[in-house]
Amino acid sequence: MSQSAAPSFALLVRPDGFFKIIDWPAGTGQTLATLRAEIECSTVDVFDATPTLSMWVDDEGLLVESPYENVPAALLLFRYCVPPQRYFGNAVFTGGADENGDTLGLTEGQTLELVGHVLTIHAMAEQSGH
Repeated sequence: MSQSAAPSFALLVRPDGFFKIIDWPAGTGQTLATLRAEIECSTVDVFDATPTLSMWVDDEGLLVESPYENVPAALLLFRYCVPPQRYFGNAVFTGGADENGDTLGLTEGQTLELVGHVLTIHAMAEQSGH
């Protein structure tokens, strides 16, 4: 009996703080299409926060008519590293890459950890009145 692969996920974080867990389309050839659809863009760029955590954003996010800085995503990144720049528009967090360079989804544990951090960010923002 063959074992099916464990489910994997991604996490969408918008500038307004909205977040959504995404089923990651591992092995389907749809990873780029999924990223473009969730980020709402045509070109993506990746920042590898750690070997097992990547953040994908609109490569032209600053060039849109009304760019919105993604402060929640930046605060999430601060849990793992110092972001090298400001990021604009929607962000999608995934796992790192495999030995072939294919983007991995987040494990269930990684997803729960990130969601916990996002909820903490929401609570801090509410306490400060933002």
